[in-house]
Amino acid sequence: MSKVHTVTSGDLLWKISVRYYGVPGKWTDIAKANPQLKGRRTASDGSPIIKVGDVLIIPDSLEEKKDTSPIQAKQTVVLDESAKQDLALFCDGKRFTGFTGYTVVCSVDTFDAFSFSSVWDAENKDLRELFRPFTYKECEVYFDGDLIFKGRLLPAVPSVQPDSKTINVQGYPLCGVLNDSALPDSLYPPEYNGLNLKQIAENIAGAFSVNVLTKVDVGGAFASVGISPEDKALDFLKKLAEQRGVFLSNAQDGSLLIWKPEQEEVSATFKEGEKPFVSCVPALNGQKMYSHVTGFTKVSEDADSEKYTFENDYLIKNGVLRCYSKVMQDVDSAGLENAVKAMAGRMFAGAVKYTLTVAGHRDKNGKLYRKNMMVSVLAPDAEIYKETKLQVDEVQLKRSDSDGELTVFSLVIPGSRTGELSEGFAWEE
Repeated sequence: MSKVHTVTSGDLLWKISVRYYGVPGKWTDIAKANPQLKGRRTASDGSPIIKVGDVLIIPDSLEEKKDTSPIQAKQTVVLDESAKQDLALFCDGKRFTGFTGYTVVCSVDTFDAFSFSSVWDAENKDLRELFRPFTYKECEVYFDGDLIFKGRLLPAVPSVQPDSKTINVQGYPLCGVLNDSALPDSLYPPEYNGLNLKQIAENIAGAFSVNVLTKVDVGGAFASVGISPEDKALDFLKKLAEQRGVFLSNAQDGSLLIWKPEQEEVSATFKEGEKPFVSCVPALNGQKMYSHVTGFTKVSEDADSEKYTFENDYLIKNGVLRCYSKVMQDVDSAGLENAVKAMAGRMFAGAVKYTLTVAGHRDKNGKLYRKNMMVSVLAPDAEIYKETKLQVDEVQLKRSDSDGELTVFSLVIPGSRTGELSEGFAWEE
């Protein structure tokens, strides 16, 4: 977790860098994490001049962030002895368990998140310290010994009723700060022209002590990139990712993950009327389905616009004409086809979804359900008339007193995220 340093007489940024990192050159990391230094006079090495009494954030080194070893708990705090103790939160060197309810959400194209409920005792010092507002403490979330992700706690909210006292705590991965924050002033003016997505992401995420992990070719450099001061960092990066046909999520260690979901083998089968199947509800959005999806390159002084069209055979063979077009900013002719296919994939993911609810959190082999896994579903009442492979776009692990332990899947057609549809729709017999 980031440290805080109060400047005293004789301090210089390079000396502070040596003290915390062992080398003088990391003063630039400190400067990025302290936008209040922007605009000050600089020393001979270019570092901002600091003053006695300045309070500086000292960000963790990214090397420390790569450590995937679990937090060592010196003490276990059971919040409710009557509650199950399979889900655990590691924070402040302690293991907290015995939550009365929880929801853990893991998604392909956004950040994971959690929400836990617990009994609230204002006299309990462990709870008071854990839930101290606006401290954004680092934590790890485990289910039955399996790490879900490393993250940060958001402010907890007590609810005091005449017959009960509870508190709800939420959190997200370490990279979740990018979803909330604009670029710090220390990164202005941003100079991202000629850089690729990974380089831009590393520049932005590094200011928040967040690592960037890539599992896919991020594509070529952007000729020109524009960002407004009010743009949130993640929104800005997502716009660039869409141009390159890739997705942003988080890795287990809390890093920002740049990736493209790949199709896997089926690892679980669910059939209506058979355990652990509970329900399946389709969500078919007719306004998001198009027969032709066309992308255009941007017109420039040096070249005319080019185009590529993705054809949706299902609508075309049914005699339906519905068209969607978009100018693909910062995409050249070489990358246009992939960018349009990715856009078409997002169309399919938005138009055809299924919400599948099953009992428990593990498959028949004991593995925890996860995002991007492939499942087979047969549910005639949901218009899935044949055993159909579907891809997990999002998974929610939930437990409550009323419903018990459930997993809720958001399912999409395999290949939706890439535009490479390998099979027909579930309602085609």
